[in-house]
Amino acid sequence: MKTTMKLLLAAILCLSAARAEVPSIIASGFDAYKASGSRGALAVWLQGAHPSAGVNTSDLPPDVGPGYEKPGAFGPMESYEVIAMFSPSSRLRRVYAVAYFPQGPLFCCFDLYREAGAWTTYGIKFSLIPEQVLPIDLIERSG
Repeated sequence: MKTTMKLLLAAILCLSAARAEVPSIIASGFDAYKASGSRGALAVWLQGAHPSAGVNTSDLPPDVGPGYEKPGAFGPMESYEVIAMFSPSSRLRRVYAVAYFPQGPLFCCFDLYREAGAWTTYGIKFSLIPEQVLPIDLIERSG
């Protein structure tokens, strides 16, 4: 029974991702991350976000570069991948992604809301630990 539920959830995630396109706010944010670091990315991802948005950047590693000589700094971002998307309705979308750095991966979860025809972020979570961001079925599927 447990395996059947995992397969069903994986199928739902795959079908949702197949019919949904990655919102441009996600791609533009990762492009900004690559060009100017996390501050540029957050400026894109949080543009138009409501003050009550659930944004958790506590696990976002500090940037590297001139003036960023902090322990645990990450960068520069090399690339990213969208791992899965889930759209429970036409106005809600959850996007799971991973950003790749020389120091390792950064796992990301974005909750988006379509408002007046445009996607707005209402939740973001980052972590270097996949279990803190990704659903267990995505971790098991990749393992």
